[in-house]
Amino acid sequence: MSRFLAVSLASGLALAGAAHAQDAGDDGLDCVYNALVDSYELVAEAFLYGDLSAEELAKSKQAVEAATALCDAKHSYGVDQAEVAAELGKMGSAIDYLSEELLFGDVSEAAINAALDAFHAFTDEEFDAFGDPDWRSDAVFYARLKAKMTTAGIPDETWAIDTALTIVEIAALMEEATYLFMLDEDAQ
Repeated sequence: MSRFLAVSLASGLALAGAAHAQDAGDDGLDCVYNALVDSYELVAEAFLYGDLSAEELAKSKQAVEAATALCDAKHSYGVDQAEVAAELGKMGSAIDYLSEELLFGDVSEAAINAALDAFHAFTDEEFDAFGDPDWRSDAVFYARLKAKMTTAGIPDETWAIDTALTIVEIAALMEEATYLFMLDEDAQ
């Protein structure tokens, strides 16, 4: 699974084959994400679980701050862009980490891609429901999403469904963050 996965989600593009591809017109949207390549596992664990040791949390924070500073120097981010780019980097790292968990659990890359395709076909209501922190407790909504995941090829096993839905939830957050990044870019 390429680390380009999360960036393609955020930008709404189809999955691309080249990892870490940055074009000449790069606006810095994926810069922090790409800069975290060597520490993405630690960053993802801090983002997802937060129950790491104080030393690990500090290392994760330092990695994100260093990547953000590097990218800010390169792209001269707007007022809020640096913060949003940092969040996108953490979320992208988390999606990669969770995708690897699925792959290590013998879920095919095709099934993961199909689950992401299902996400892109969500209704506005489904997309908006991720704004509710208790969305998983809505049995009807959860069952509908679970059906979409199993139809995509995610095994009907609790760990796999939960992992895929966490990826989808983060993808929804990334779309919102991407929108905010672009708004700040337009305001400059």
